[in-house]
Amino acid sequence: MRTLQWLFGGVAAVSAVLLLARGFAGPFWIIHNPLTAEIALALSIIFCLLTRVSGHNPAALTPSGARWGATIVVALGSLAAFLPILSMPLISDDYIHVRQISTGEAPTPIGCLTQSCGGPRFFRPLPFATYWAEWELWGAKALPRHIFDLVLNTLSSVLFLLLVQRLGIAPPFDWLAGLLFAFNGIRAEAVAWPAARFDASVLLFSLVAAVMVLRGGRFGLICSVLATAAACLSKECAYVLPVLLGLLLGRGALTRAGKIVIASNTAVAAAIFVWRLAVLRGMGGYVQQDGTTPALLQFNLLVVVKTFLSRIWAVLWFPVNWARPLEWWMVLGLGAGVIGSCLLLGSRAGRGRVLLCMAGVVVACLPTYNMLLIAPSLERSRYLDLASPAFALLLVFACIGLPRRVGMAALAALVVFQLTALEHNLQIWSDVSKARYQLCRGLAERARTTEGRIRISGVPVTVDGVYWRNGIEDCLWLEFGVPMGTILVNEP
Repeated sequence: MRTLQWLFGGVAAVSAVLLLARGFAGPFWIIHNPLTAEIALALSIIFCLLTRVSGHNPAALTPSGARWGATIVVALGSLAAFLPILSMPLISDDYIHVRQISTGEAPTPIGCLTQSCGGPRFFRPLPFATYWAEWELWGAKALPRHIFDLVLNTLSSVLFLLLVQRLGIAPPFDWLAGLLFAFNGIRAEAVAWPAARFDASVLLFSLVAAVMVLRGGRFGLICSVLATAAACLSKECAYVLPVLLGLLLGRGALTRAGKIVIASNTAVAAAIFVWRLAVLRGMGGYVQQDGTTPALLQFNLLVVVKTFLSRIWAVLWFPVNWARPLEWWMVLGLGAGVIGSCLLLGSRAGRGRVLLCMAGVVVACLPTYNMLLIAPSLERSRYLDLASPAFALLLVFACIGLPRRVGMAALAALVVFQLTALEHNLQIWSDVSKARYQLCRGLAERARTTEGRIRISGVPVTVDGVYWRNGIEDCLWLEFGVPMGTILVNEP
């Protein structure tokens, strides 16, 4: 076993050097795709975590309660990190949702309980109700929507902090863990794009359920059930939440109280799932090109292997949008992330904790497994939102398994990396969304000076991992008063 550990340590070292070279110099012949190095580095570290004898750091794992200082640090950190989204215009599906609501095409919040909502084959009434409220209050303005999403993400970050504190993680590991989660680079898409509020809502309510389950008692049980119901009414991936709560409880799930918690949450999730089947008259969800077959049921063994044995670990560990060259500060942040990650090669986190966290990641990814071959541009990274708490816990426990000062340094380095990755990713979202708005402005001016319909072709679905094609006609109508159908995009 020691020989294998040295072998994987060598693989991790080589991968780390190649990844840093890719970040500094850009694509070159030996590593054009950075995912290759990310996968090798992430899997090597995970293997070492699983094969080392368990250790214990009593100074980092002690019973503790909520601490206001840590809460304030995490809340302010989350707010500050995501401030760039406040200047972003709406983009893509944002305009489609607003146009559908404004014209009465979309069902009302009450109607969403008995009709597809959030898409033609989806049942997501709770977040869609917030779209209705925003239309009534703010019209098509972007700023209030971004403020709401910023608040949702901050609440999720504070809830994760409460979660790690209830798990007995003591200072300074608790607030560093909160910042690690708050700055998670994977969350740029889910927070910067109001149309991804379904994912942000599931994450929020899932964390509420987790904190309440650990709180225990009748109040904790009732709140966890209500939070599970809210999550299931937000997006279909939440139906695995009872399983995630069972993994969180660990052996506690086998006690009488644990069984009651799991059974209650499972019952409410199952009831909403049955109601969803009735509303959608079938499975619903994304479909294959034939327009009828649910994509979720199209099992592909190669996709499953690539997803769960490589891709998700690379993207979660190194959530960097590689569609653009890295800024100098992003290269430094990547260096911090690589160093912090390599320190984990010596961690004695304990196989049990590592396996539970890994199981949580896998279970959270099951509902969207067919969508998780995420490219280096991080398009569709929002589908990993529900898996991010379990993965963050994996990193935190790995850092706790190191000597105290080394563990603190490793966790701090990972926090720095996540912050720089997040700011890099948000900058891309900001630039692309503003460029898309200028495209709409230019098309609107062209429509005013041209008679008849205008056809434009070759419009890409995404630009640098940010959605571009959808909603151009809706943007023209809502922002510039150009009637629908005046400009046809990618139509013959």
